[in-house]
Amino acid sequence: MSETKKPRGEVADLSLALQNLCTGGKRSDKELRSAKKDIFKKVINYMTLGMDMSPLFPMMTSCANLSPDDLVLKKMLYLYLTHYSTQTPDLALLTINQLQKDSVDQDPTVRGLALRSLCSLRIPNFIEYVISPINSGLKDKQPYVRKTAVLGVLKLYHIDSETVQNQGLLEEVRRLLFSDSDPHVVANCLSVILEVEQSFKKLADKVLVYSLINKLKEFTDWGQCLVLELVSHYVPVSEEEVYDILNALEDRMSHVNSAVVMATVKVFLHLTINLTVAHQRVLERIKDPLKTLISRDDPATAFAVLHHVLLLAQRAPIVFENDYTSFYCRTHDPWYVKKLKIEILSTIGSSNNAYDIVSELTEYARDISPQLSREAIRAIGRITLAVPDASGLVERLLNFLESGSEHIVAETLIQMKDLLRRYPDTAAVCVGQLTDVSASSIQEPDARAAFTWILGRFGEHLPPAPYVLESLVEKFAEEDPTVQLALLTASVQLFFRRPPECQAFLGAALAGGLASGHQDVYDRALLYYRMLKADLSAAERVVLPPSVNVAWFADATASALRDRIFEEFNSLSVVLQKPAANFVSRGKFHEAGGEEREDALGGVANAVAATSETDLLGGLDSNDGAVDVDVPSISPPQPPPVATPPLATAVRASMTLLDFDLPAPVSPAISQVASNLPPPPSSVASFGNDLLSLGLAPLAITPVSAAAMPPIPSSSSSVSIGSGHSPLGMVSTSVPGANASTLSFSTIPSPASYSPSPMKSATAMNTSGGSPAPSPMLPDFFDLLGGGASTSTSKPSAPMNGLNSSNKPTFPINNITAVTAPAVQAPVASPMDFSFLENLTGATVAASPAPTTLPAVPELTLNPKARVSAPKFQELWRQLSVVFRYTEKLTSASLAAIPAHQHRDFTHHLLQAFIQTIASGGNAPMYKYYFYGEQMGNSSGPNSLILVECIVDVQTATLTATFKAERAEMVSQFVDLWKNCLAGFYR
Repeated sequence: MSETKKPRGEVADLSLALQNLCTGGKRSDKELRSAKKDIFKKVINYMTLGMDMSPLFPMMTSCANLSPDDLVLKKMLYLYLTHYSTQTPDLALLTINQLQKDSVDQDPTVRGLALRSLCSLRIPNFIEYVISPINSGLKDKQPYVRKTAVLGVLKLYHIDSETVQNQGLLEEVRRLLFSDSDPHVVANCLSVILEVEQSFKKLADKVLVYSLINKLKEFTDWGQCLVLELVSHYVPVSEEEVYDILNALEDRMSHVNSAVVMATVKVFLHLTINLTVAHQRVLERIKDPLKTLISRDDPATAFAVLHHVLLLAQRAPIVFENDYTSFYCRTHDPWYVKKLKIEILSTIGSSNNAYDIVSELTEYARDISPQLSREAIRAIGRITLAVPDASGLVERLLNFLESGSEHIVAETLIQMKDLLRRYPDTAAVCVGQLTDVSASSIQEPDARAAFTWILGRFGEHLPPAPYVLESLVEKFAEEDPTVQLALLTASVQLFFRRPPECQAFLGAALAGGLASGHQDVYDRALLYYRMLKADLSAAERVVLPPSVNVAWFADATASALRDRIFEEFNSLSVVLQKPAANFVSRGKFHEAGGEEREDALGGVANAVAATSETDLLGGLDSNDGAVDVDVPSISPPQPPPVATPPLATAVRASMTLLDFDLPAPVSPAISQVASNLPPPPSSVASFGNDLLSLGLAPLAITPVSAAAMPPIPSSSSSVSIGSGHSPLGMVSTSVPGANASTLSFSTIPSPASYSPSPMKSATAMNTSGGSPAPSPMLPDFFDLLGGGASTSTSKPSAPMNGLNSSNKPTFPINNITAVTAPAVQAPVASPMDFSFLENLTGATVAASPAPTTLPAVPELTLNPKARVSAPKFQELWRQLSVVFRYTEKLTSASLAAIPAHQHRDFTHHLLQAFIQTIASGGNAPMYKYYFYGEQMGNSSGPNSLILVECIVDVQTATLTATFKAERAEMVSQFVDLWKNCLAGFYR
């Protein structure tokens, strides 16, 4: 017979060892206990390493039960049981009797261990076995057992909250909170109640607060922090009571534990927030404890405390104005601590200490760490902007341009840009220092963009400015999009100041922008091109307005957001610089029901946060709770009616960049430039259907064979913009039956899933041959660009008087010629009536064979005096179905701006577009708004309403808008208007 192989591995070896220990053998009791402890330690060690030790469950239990009086074995067994109870619930059931027996043991330590293990099994079916031991533990004579039982109530609440409430366990915990004499039990009771109710204000009772303050020294450090957090939410009834509490907590300011000190600081700040004089004294009182914590050698503590000091300095910089030396960097400080100290120094800088602080920061700017050096220069720039008399500080900042270090020069240029925006009068001094700065030595995009902006805005003070810009334009395609945008603006700005020197590269910059694959660069180049083409004087007023002193710059943290963070003082919100609702979400065991959660969070407005569809506004007319019913008494002025061609207003958004170049008299130079515009980015192709339909339903694009396609005129006298040269990069397709002067429209294949995008485009055209008469205004602009080759036989117009008359073409499209689009296979749009273009352009457009008449979409015209009662709004909301819904992300600044000033900034901004507010309100983390707009009636129908529900979720930083309408076809235009309004409000 072959010998049976024994199993190998850690589990098999431990199983064999446990079996031997259960039999005992000839070893003494002391040897058996020692051997059991060694084996149990190995099991726990393997368990912590992630190895599966669950097969040893029965043997571990049997081995431990043979030594019932060994406390160490019990502890290790209970740890093992709680770890594997969810994996082997059937085997865990076998240990219930032993745990229940241990929960009534004479030893309080055993009772507490057994009770803690019972509550940690995390098996819902076992709750009935745990209720009785917990009830007994809450009434136990020993504090250790009572405090363990209190935490056991919270564990059960996370598993089955309904059973815990029905059994009255929470009421028993509240009783212990007020009556128990042991501070550890009271601290656990306070923690459990706060975890369940999620609100300090409900517990901030005068009797409880005074009782806890009187026993504060008996609590552990953790318990003191919990009590102080509760006290910070207490609202005293008089100023005398405030001083009594502060005097009672005065000695906690000198506690050795930094957490206790910070909790005490929060109490002092919050209790005096409405007492101006007392609050100022408190700020002076807390300076010394905070400086003591900062001076410790613990970087983690210093980092957290510095964040709180920064928040206080932003709110009241004058408090720390004379203590600026406390925030000087030490050699052994980590970089993240130095960064915070530098930021605090820039915040508390004033006329009294600015020069001393800048002198210290100048030393940091020469640090070997580029990050620290940048932060120092950035701080000097902020101080220079904040201090009114900054002449000496400006000179120190400009001295960094001579350092020769790339990162120092780059950061200095970025700060110079903001400095010139604040103090444009210093341009002659500042710009003159740029003579020795080489553009090739600046590699960072932000610095190159700032350098370019300075050259364009103040280039008249720097003689070589045009030639520096020209060198940058030569490598336009290689630049970062940020630099390309700055180059376009700078080229146009400097062109109006020094046209003879800039005409050589302005055309190249515009052509480079039109050839860019970046959407923003392409749009800006096209905008400048058409502005210059339309009216030079108007373009100058837009691109180069008079210099205005920028009084203030947008802060990274808005004032309203700082106030919200201040309310969460002594928490992670201060370190992350965002409210807790933005980064804390309740786990599945902590998720309360809908009604409980709303109560715990303060609730969204009772009238707005509807609990059912049948009561959407929930008693809106009562105007109670947090609801703000906006019925403005003064209506905004209604604009006078303007005769608008049909459908023209519906596409006014696209008309900003939409240029209908008809075959009217145009100069030959313009003909060539228009025919050779480079294609835009591929993303623009998705705008085609929306552009061609001009607000109507998307075209049904169907590919057809070349034989089935309508013929494309190929006369040698016509110029068509084909797929390679159209501003949209689309295939040019003529309308069948059109003559040589007929417009040719471009079509693109329909994408798989159509999603409208902002309409930024242009139309292709087909001009007839011949020599058109030159336009009286347009040729002058192209002559400024230096002219160019033309496909026409006409000669280019003469350049403007006083400018360089060089014949060298400067618009760099020399290698592209206008050609007639060949007859290629392309997708063809379904038949459509283009007669409405006569109203837009005045051109005659031939209709396609057998046109299909689409229903006209009326123009969106909102009634500025619309009034809707709350009952009518509720009824319509119940009846109408959802037409459109979308969700978008919001920045932290936008989240803070929306509820500002009791939501009135937000609602009044929308009122400017005649979007009325029916209800607004709520508290963090959820705000709700209801709006409506009334479409004014016309021949196509009577007045109709469009209803909007807007929900702002602070936790997810999102805005969700839901639209319902009596006429669904009006929603598309209303959504465009809605999004444009929000875009103007967002920060």
